[in-house]
Amino acid sequence: MKHIARKRASAIEIPTASTGDIAFLLIIFFMVSTVFRKEAGLRITLPEAEATERILKRRNVVNLWMDEKGSTTVSDNLVSTELVTAIMAEKVIENPDLVVTLQADREVPYGSVTDVLEALKAARALKVTFATEYRLGDGG
Repeated sequence: MKHIARKRASAIEIPTASTGDIAFLLIIFFMVSTVFRKEAGLRITLPEAEATERILKRRNVVNLWMDEKGSTTVSDNLVSTELVTAIMAEKVIENPDLVVTLQADREVPYGSVTDVLEALKAARALKVTFATEYRLGDGG
């Protein structure tokens, strides 16, 4: 009796040599096409200033916006003046070097600004700057 040799089925291989290249190209694609969302804040008209100083560091800065109606936002979240204390106290605990940039409309009642400043003081957020509009060449 003759013995018939069976053919061995060869294993199908998927070429994986270019997998690293494809992953690298996908990473580059997502890095280039990703758009980071910037804080929108409220629509305000900043008061003008004769002299101003720029804050160069942006990593320890929290923006607090106030519009002419008295609405307040912290990091794009609409909050009441009472909540400013709780939110900012938590942020100060996380980062003691926190600087608050108060961007208040020029028509906001100063009493509202004082209320927010008192809330910041209660939250121990003592480093506060006021955002202003500075125009080069105005009579100088």
